[in-house]
Amino acid sequence: MGIRLSGMASGMDTEKIVKDLMKTQREPVNRLQRSKYTLEWKRDAYREMNTLLADMQNSLKNLRLSGTFSKKVASSENDSMVSANVKGRPAVSSYTIEVEKLAIAGTPPTAEFDTGVTDVKQKIGSGFTLKLQTDKQPDDSFAASKEIVIDAEDSIESIMSKINSSNAGVKATFFNGKLVMSSEDGKVFKVDTGGNSALGLVTKESSGGTPNTDAKFKINGVQYTSKTNTFTFDGIDFTLKQATTTPVVISTKTDEDTIFNTVKDFVEKYNAIIEVINKKISEPKYKSYQPLLDEEKEALPEKTAEKMDAMAKSGILLRDPILSSGLTELRRAISTPLQVTGVNTAFDTLSEIGIGGPPSGKNAYQENGKLYIDENKLREAIRNNGDDVLKLFTNYSSDGNLATKYKESGVAERLYSEVNKIIDKVTKQAGSAGIAFNDSELDKKLRQTDDDINRWEDRLKVIEDRYYKQFSAMESAMSKAQSQGSWFAQMLGQ
Repeated sequence: MGIRLSGMASGMDTEKIVKDLMKTQREPVNRLQRSKYTLEWKRDAYREMNTLLADMQNSLKNLRLSGTFSKKVASSENDSMVSANVKGRPAVSSYTIEVEKLAIAGTPPTAEFDTGVTDVKQKIGSGFTLKLQTDKQPDDSFAASKEIVIDAEDSIESIMSKINSSNAGVKATFFNGKLVMSSEDGKVFKVDTGGNSALGLVTKESSGGTPNTDAKFKINGVQYTSKTNTFTFDGIDFTLKQATTTPVVISTKTDEDTIFNTVKDFVEKYNAIIEVINKKISEPKYKSYQPLLDEEKEALPEKTAEKMDAMAKSGILLRDPILSSGLTELRRAISTPLQVTGVNTAFDTLSEIGIGGPPSGKNAYQENGKLYIDENKLREAIRNNGDDVLKLFTNYSSDGNLATKYKESGVAERLYSEVNKIIDKVTKQAGSAGIAFNDSELDKKLRQTDDDINRWEDRLKVIEDRYYKQFSAMESAMSKAQSQGSWFAQMLGQ
C-alpha cells in the first residue's frame, strides 16, 4: 500500500469519500454474504428436521419387531412361595409349580482364630512362618503346602493380604476380633504355625464344612432339580421361596402396558414430526427482510437485530418439496390398509385399533393429520387381538413388486422406509452435522459462495487502491499549483 495523502491540499475528507465510494462497490459482496447466511440457515433448518426424523426412526425400530408385541408378564398365585419374571418368550400360558424342598448353600471348611486385635493396622511385633496345607489324603496327610512368611512389621490387614494372594486355595477374612480362613474348593485344610501362638494363631485343622443341597420341584408334573432357588425355565426366571403344600400356578399374559407405551411413544413422535414439518412448510415469508450484515447488527440494538434476523429466517423452508412430499407419504403410510393374505380385515388400519384422526368439529382440519389415541380401544385390541395388532405394525413383505410390497407391509415397516427416504433426501441437500466435510448440495453452494466472496474481496482491494491513487495524484497536483501560485504572488509583490 502506497502513501495516502488525505486532503492536505484540497481540504477534503478523502478517507470518507473513498469509504462512501466503496459502499457502492461492495454491494455485490454484500449480496453474496446475505446469500451465504440464507444458505446456512436453510442447511441448519434441514439438519434440525433430520434430527427429529432420526428420533422417530429409532422409535420405529422397536415397532417393526414382532418381539415388541409378544412381550409377556408373569403372575404367581402365591408370590410368597414362588415368584416369576418373564425374560424370554414363554411357550405356554401357565405353569404349575410344586416345591418339595429348597436349595441350601453349603458351608466351606473353615478355621477361626480369636486374635484379640481391634486395630487391623496394628503391627504384630514378632515374626513367624505360617504353613497352609491342602489336598488332604486318605491317610490324613496333606499333599500340598504353601509357606507364608509373617514379619514383625505385619498387621492383621497385611497378613490377610499375604494369605489371599498366596494361591493356596484358602481365603482370610476378619471381623470383631476373629480371623477366619475358608477353603475355596470345599476341601479340608490345615493351618500349621510351627508352635507359634502369636495373635491366637495355633496349629489347627479346618472344619469339614457342609455340602450344597439341591432344590427339588415339579413343573407341570415333571420332576426337576436346581443347585439354586432361582433358575430360568422356558423364558421365565422362577424364584423358589418355600416348600409348597399345594401347587402354585404361574400365569403369563400379554404385557399390555409395555406394548401400549411403545405405540403411544411412536404416536407422540409422529405427531411432533408432522407438527414441525407443517409449521416449516407453511411458515410466512417476509421478503422485505434480508439477513443482517455484521456492521448492520452492530448499529442496531441487540433485540432489534434478533427480531429482524428472525423475520428474515421465517419461511426458509416454505413449500419445500422434500418435506411437503415426505409429509404426504407419511400420511399415506399411516392410512393405507394392510392388504395381505391372512390379515383380519377388522384390524387392517390404525383407526380400527383406536389410533385415528382428531375428533370431528369445525377445527379438526387444523390438526393437519395429527393422530389421536382411544386408549380403551387400543388396550382392548392389544389384550384380545394381539396377533392382529402385531401383523398390522410389523408384517414384512419381500415381494419384488414395489406396489404389492407397500400394500403387504405393516404400518411400522412402511413408515420406517418412508422416513429413511426423507432422511436420505435431506442429507443429500444439507449433509450431516458433526462431519468435517460434507458434499451436500447446500455445502457445495456455500463453498462456491465463499470462493466468490474471496474473489470479490481481492477485486475491491484493487479498486480501493485505485481510488486512493487518484486522490493522491489530485492532492499532489493541487499542492504543486498552490506552490506555483505562491511563487507568482511573491514575484509580483517585489
